[in-house]
Amino acid sequence: MVIRRVNPELVETLNAFPGLVLDAEVLPQVREAMAAGNVPLEQSDVSIEVLAIQGYDGEDIKIRVYKPTKEIEGKLPGFLWIHGGGYVLGTAEADDALCVNIVNTADCVVVSVDYRLAPEHPYPTPIEDCYSALCWLVNNADDIDVDTDKIGVGGLSAGGGLTAALTLLARDRQFPKVHIQFPLYPMIDDSNNTPSANEIADGMIWNQKLNDAGWKMYLGDLHGAEDIPVYAAPARATDLSNLPSTYTFIGQLDPFRSETLTYVSKLAEAGIDVEFHLYPGGYHSFEILNPTSKIGQKVSNEFLNAIKDGFERLAKVEENTAI
Repeated sequence: MVIRRVNPELVETLNAFPGLVLDAEVLPQVREAMAAGNVPLEQSDVSIEVLAIQGYDGEDIKIRVYKPTKEIEGKLPGFLWIHGGGYVLGTAEADDALCVNIVNTADCVVVSVDYRLAPEHPYPTPIEDCYSALCWLVNNADDIDVDTDKIGVGGLSAGGGLTAALTLLARDRQFPKVHIQFPLYPMIDDSNNTPSANEIADGMIWNQKLNDAGWKMYLGDLHGAEDIPVYAAPARATDLSNLPSTYTFIGQLDPFRSETLTYVSKLAEAGIDVEFHLYPGGYHSFEILNPTSKIGQKVSNEFLNAIKDGFERLAKVEENTAI
């Protein structure tokens, strides 16, 4: 049984996790329950500003801008963060603590986008909202002290899927330039018929059944079509050339394992520098749900340091180019 393969540190949280039910009728209650669990973050190291920017269709969307309060000489790297939630759940605010940790570890400015959710706003609204936020970050770089030669994008789960889609979109539209990406255990394959999806058919936080519901609501009328755009389901992309250097990880008991392995392999074969970690015994979002566990701390610290190291490498490349 799969449960016997779960890391012992992670079993208690798994057993205590209430099973999710995803359909349009219950989504408002699920969202409300999740929002009620958000606790205001008390800290003074990072300023948090909430702004409204214009989305692709003229409607306003919210972004959260995180900046270090300490004095740092020169312009800082800019990092767009995209929250998870199966394309139907989640808020930018819920990731405040994570975004603050990114700022403090990598000495950067983080912009987190509150993209609109399916099924009320199916594809392409969520990815276009993310693209609007990325453009805002770059176009307003001088105002927020960001170096446009050091731009990163990251997210987890559906946010990882939107990260992978966004770097494809920015590449093909030839703006903005993204230098590093962090599509963490990304939701990118709408087929939902991979070996790992079939293995994790139910339970385990996120599974094939929930995944099917998420994709149906996100794709709407496109679901089941043969010609779904790669910006909706990046696993369909055949050309992964000229994408940013990539860092990602996944638990071995995550339904997205197979699609992530395929994605990483395709990136490497396209000549993209990739760092990838596969963690035995880890289910979906195990590091988020078990932040004090030994494995959870190890994974989170490695991810945060990967952002720092990525921006430092960009700075060295910039220095060498200037010589």
